[in-house]
Amino acid sequence: MSKRIQLEIHAELRSDAVFGSGYSIPGGEDIAVVQDDAGYPYIPGTAVKGLLRESMENWLVWSGGDAADLRAILGESGWQGTADGRRLSITPLVLQNPPADPADCYGLRTFTSLENGVVKTGTLRTAACVTRGTQFVGTAICDESDVDLIQSALEGIIWAGHQRNRGFGRICFHAEKTKTIENRAALQSARCIRYQLRTETPVLISNLSRSGGNSYETRGLIPGAAVRGMVVSELASRDPAWFEANKAALLSEKTCFLDAVPRKGDLPVLPSLLGFFEDKQQTKFVSVLRDPGGIEGMKRASLGNFCSLEGDTIRYWKSSTGGTTRIQRGKDGGDSKPFQVRYLNAGQLLEGYIVPKDPALAEKISEVLNGSIWVGADRYEGYGRCQVVSLESVEEPDWIRAYGYKTAGEITDKLCLVALSPLAMVDCYGNPCGISETELAARLGVDWVRIDACATTTAEFGGYNRTWKCREPSLLMYDRGSVFSLTCSHAPELTKIREIERTGLGVRAAEGYGQVLFLQPEKYNRLAKKQEVQTVKPAGSGDGAKMRRARQKWIAEQCPQLRAGALSASQVGTIQSICAKAISNGCDLSELEAFLQKNLKDRGAKHSSRFVRIADLIHQVTGQPLGTTIGVEDTACPDSMQARLELLCELMDHSRKEGGSKA
Repeated sequence: MSKRIQLEIHAELRSDAVFGSGYSIPGGEDIAVVQDDAGYPYIPGTAVKGLLRESMENWLVWSGGDAADLRAILGESGWQGTADGRRLSITPLVLQNPPADPADCYGLRTFTSLENGVVKTGTLRTAACVTRGTQFVGTAICDESDVDLIQSALEGIIWAGHQRNRGFGRICFHAEKTKTIENRAALQSARCIRYQLRTETPVLISNLSRSGGNSYETRGLIPGAAVRGMVVSELASRDPAWFEANKAALLSEKTCFLDAVPRKGDLPVLPSLLGFFEDKQQTKFVSVLRDPGGIEGMKRASLGNFCSLEGDTIRYWKSSTGGTTRIQRGKDGGDSKPFQVRYLNAGQLLEGYIVPKDPALAEKISEVLNGSIWVGADRYEGYGRCQVVSLESVEEPDWIRAYGYKTAGEITDKLCLVALSPLAMVDCYGNPCGISETELAARLGVDWVRIDACATTTAEFGGYNRTWKCREPSLLMYDRGSVFSLTCSHAPELTKIREIERTGLGVRAAEGYGQVLFLQPEKYNRLAKKQEVQTVKPAGSGDGAKMRRARQKWIAEQCPQLRAGALSASQVGTIQSICAKAISNGCDLSELEAFLQKNLKDRGAKHSSRFVRIADLIHQVTGQPLGTTIGVEDTACPDSMQARLELLCELMDHSRKEGGSKA
C-alpha cells in the first residue's frame, strides 16, 4: 500500500470575498458569511474540494492527463463505495492568525441590479464579506503519488466564493508537504479495547429517525456501526489476504463495536437515565420507579444526553452540535437543492470500546485506530476527522466497574437493567418483542424473569449499506437510557451478568446495539438530585453573537422613530450612501455634517423639521462609544468610528427595506 502524505494548505485572499452561509440576518446582511462558533470565518472542506475538482479538471485537460486520476482522487458524483487509498481527505480552512475580535475579519458591501441603466426596484442587497489579506490554513491527506498533481491543481485556483463576476473572491492557494502518515505500535492482544477520540473537524452522523424533508438531524455520539464500518473498510483495503482469512471473526456478532460518547470529567459516562420527573419550577425531582404515584402534574426531567452518577446526584450534559446549509448540485445541469445538516462540533473528547471475539484481532484493529481517522458521512469533504488520543487494553468498560456489581454477594433477585444503546430482542418466532423475558432468563441462568416496572422511550433505528447502496431495514427499539426493574426466580451468577454486559443483548450487537448495564438498584434508588455539567467555552466565544443580538435589538427599537421623521426612502438612502462613503474615506464625517447642516438650516423650517430626528440620532451614535449606544459593556464591545457608521448604515438599510419610510 502506498504511503499517505499530509499536506498543509495555505490560502490568502487577494480581494474581499463572499463565502455565503446560506443564511441572512434580519435587519442586517442578506448574505451572511459562514463562520464558526466563535464568529470567525472559514472555508468549508466541501467548497475547497469543489474548487479543487474544477481546477484539476482543467489541469488534466491542459497537461494531457488521465481523467481517471480525477475520479480516483476526488471521487464521482453520488459515490457510495467503501474507502479507497487514493481518495483525498481535506479539512476546512481556518484562519491562520485570527484577530482578537472576529468583527475585524468582515466588511459589508451593498449590491443592486440594473434595468435599462437604472437601479431595479427591490434589488438592493447587502452581503458580509471577508476582508482582503485574510489568510487561511488547513490540511489534506493524499496518496504519495498524487502530491504533485494536487499541488499544481491548488495553485490553479484563483477565484472562490460568490460574486466573482463583481471582482470578489480573488485567492491564492499553495500546499506544502508536512509529514508521512505512519502507524505507531499496535496492541498485541486485548479482551476489550478502550479508545478516545478528539473531533478535529465536525463529524456528520445523520439521525434518520429524526430527520425529514431537506433537514438532517445529527446523533450526539459516534455510533458503533460507524466505527465498525470504518475499521472493516480500512482492513479490507490495507490487507485483503488477512481480511479474507479473519472476516468471519471480525464481522461476528460477538465482536462488538460500542458507541463513542462525549466524556466530561473522570467518571464513566452513561446515557441520561429515564424515569425521573420534575415540576416546572424544578424544585422537585422524583423517580417514577421509586414513587409511581408521586409524578402527577410533573414533566419528564431535563437531563441532557449523557450523565455520570456521583452519590445521590446525576451530573448531566449535552453533546456540542452545530449546523450549516449546503447545496446539492443537480446532475447534468439540473436544479440545485439546498439542505440543512447538523453535526457534532469539533474539539470534543469521545470515548468508546471494542470487544473482539478473538483477542488477537486487537492488533489489526489498533492499526486502524491510529493517529488521524475519518468517520461518518462526507469524510472526504472535510467532515469526520478525529485524532485518536489514547488506545489501551482493558478488562471491561469503565461503567461496569463504577456502577455495576463487583462481587456475587451484592446480587439479589431484584435487578435494574439500563439500556446503554438502542435495545431490541426477538421472540421464538423471530418477531421483535422489546424485551424477551424467556431469552433473558436463559441468558441469566435463572428459571424466570419478570419486568415489574420500566421507564422507556422508543425510536426506529436503521442504517445504510454503502456496498449494496441500499438502506437497512429499520427496527423499533428501546432508546438509550431506558430502565427496567426486574425480579428473577433467584439471584443470578455474576459470570452470567458479566457475559451479557460484555457481548450485549438482542439484535445487531456487533454494531453496538443491545449494550446493557445491570446497575445496582440501590444506586438508582439513591438518585435524588441533578446538576448540569457546564461546558467551558474559549475566551471570547459567543461574544460575536451577543454583539449581533444587541445591534439588532437596537435597530428594531430605533426603526419606528426613524420612520416617524417623515423622511422619504430616497432621503434615507442618500444619508446611508454618505455614511458608506465616509467609511471608505477613513471615517471623515465632514461631508455628512455638511449634508445635515444644509438640510437643517438652508431649506426652510418645514423641510428642516424632517431632519431634526435623524440628525440627533446620527450625532448620538457618532459621539459616544458603540457599547453605550447598543446597551452592552463598553469593555466587551470593540469600538471605532467605522463601527459606529456601519451601525447607522444597517439601521437605515433596514428601515428602507421594511417599507416604513414615507414617500
